[in-house]
Amino acid sequence: MRWNDIYVAGLGAHLPQQEHTVEQAVAEGRCDAEEARANGIRAVRVAGPDETGPVMAAAAGRQAVARAGLPDGDYGLVLHACMGHQGQDFWTPAHYVQQETVGGTGMAVEIRQGSNGGLTGVELAAAHLAGRGRPGAALVTTGDAFRMPYFDRWGSDSQQAYGDGAGALVLSSRGGFARLRSTASLSDSSLEPVYRGATGWTDAPFADGSPVDLGARKEAYLLRDEGGYDRVIRQLTKNASEVLQTALDDADASLSDARFFVHANIAESIVRFSFHEQLGVDPATTTYDWGRDYGHMGAGDQIIGIDHVVEARSPQSGDLLVTMGVGVGFMWTVAVLEFLETPQW
Repeated sequence: MRWNDIYVAGLGAHLPQQEHTVEQAVAEGRCDAEEARANGIRAVRVAGPDETGPVMAAAAGRQAVARAGLPDGDYGLVLHACMGHQGQDFWTPAHYVQQETVGGTGMAVEIRQGSNGGLTGVELAAAHLAGRGRPGAALVTTGDAFRMPYFDRWGSDSQQAYGDGAGALVLSSRGGFARLRSTASLSDSSLEPVYRGATGWTDAPFADGSPVDLGARKEAYLLRDEGGYDRVIRQLTKNASEVLQTALDDADASLSDARFFVHANIAESIVRFSFHEQLGVDPATTTYDWGRDYGHMGAGDQIIGIDHVVEARSPQSGDLLVTMGVGVGFMWTVAVLEFLETPQW
């Protein structure tokens, strides 16, 4: 989708102070040394007892809203994306984020789209603003804290190390420091069973008292028949290439035009294969080396990564940033941003 007059007006991030290194995880028996070398993640951040996903998201949201400098009345939509437990059951964390940031009576909606949640929110927010008959703004937040015994950040998923953190992005139709040139999304529900696995249904979260085991679910599905693993990899690669090209075409851009490319902080072997080799992404344009000190922050890697680009990589007017997410389900989203200026903050 090509967008007109949709802008990024503010960004924010909240990253906990406590750090847990891969060396500590190996010494504690939380992570296999060989797998640690393969995934390339050096450390993750660990949230404190009071730093739930929504609490961190609200902190990031307040920063993004302050940087945007827009009236609270502009915010007709708050979207909160997350993966893990949000600190309470049968509760709506999006409304907590709304209350703690912009207030008001606009819609507040939770997004559960796995690692693609943040970028899903960006595309939905852009559509919301484009359909309004008056200037407005939307706040997109992400926030996750991965805690034992429900989720083992070093062992619940194969080739992944999960870090705690939150991000926030303000979209506005009034103006901003960057223009949203395009977004594109693609779903492939034929791949839905990959993360559901083949182990049957449960009656409640944490029903057996053991940490979530995503690795076992994937293995049960991918190895159910000969050639299943290779078939899924081919489909993942095809879909990623298609959605990336669609977003670039809608932005009248090519991948070589992008000064920055922001993807998830995932295993180094997957990054090399999926992004460098298959998509042709230049490693120098990415935020991956920075991300290796934070791990996979649930729904927020892309928004937090964009915040890092603005704060540390000196984007200039005319620079393009491409960001890509993929979440369980499966769904891919790509967004193309054009910087109009370097924010003073």
